[in-house]
Amino acid sequence: MKKGIFIVFEGPDGSGKSTQAEMLYNSLSDEGYSCIITQEPGGTHEGQKMREILLDPKLKICPKSELFLFLADRAEHVERIIHPSLKEGKIVICSRYFYSTLVYQGIARQITDFKFLEKMNLFAVGGKQPDIVFYLDVLPERGLPNAMNTSSSFKGGDRIEREGVHFQERVREGYLKLATHYRKIFVVIKNGPIDEIQKTVYTLTKRRLSA
Repeated sequence: MKKGIFIVFEGPDGSGKSTQAEMLYNSLSDEGYSCIITQEPGGTHEGQKMREILLDPKLKICPKSELFLFLADRAEHVERIIHPSLKEGKIVICSRYFYSTLVYQGIARQITDFKFLEKMNLFAVGGKQPDIVFYLDVLPERGLPNAMNTSSSFKGGDRIEREGVHFQERVREGYLKLATHYRKIFVVIKNGPIDEIQKTVYTLTKRRLSA
């Protein structure tokens, strides 16, 4: 491979992003591809500390602080992990990227103007966008309970998950708008059996790698 491939999984809480990212990573690694798997927030050592602040339900942070913490985490992540790995020709598989911020802090929270927020994120990542984004669509009333029940760090859900179904409904609506805005790289995958979703993700990824 002459250059790396950047693959991102996006979706509301409980949509199965981490599961599908790990399954794709395992499949490609077994075939001999050089891959790394990472996440946002928390893809670096410094990012893990930011992740704790962002998701701890005991902490109260204002919307602007939340936004800047996500941007700081993302800048570190791209600088230390994503960019070097792509430069080495690796396949980078990431659960969440700046599209999450456009949706959660932009569309759902309406912290600031969408175009301005987009520019802030592109500045944080040095303009780097993925080759393909798999958006895993799930209804909030189905995905949110799953996320809250399986949270390994915070019993009963993290700070954002605890905002409830109505917030997640705005998140889902935001993602569907984003899928149109970034239609050249977004692939919308409806909720279904894990193995069927994995098969779709794998097939489309191999097609992209062949191209």
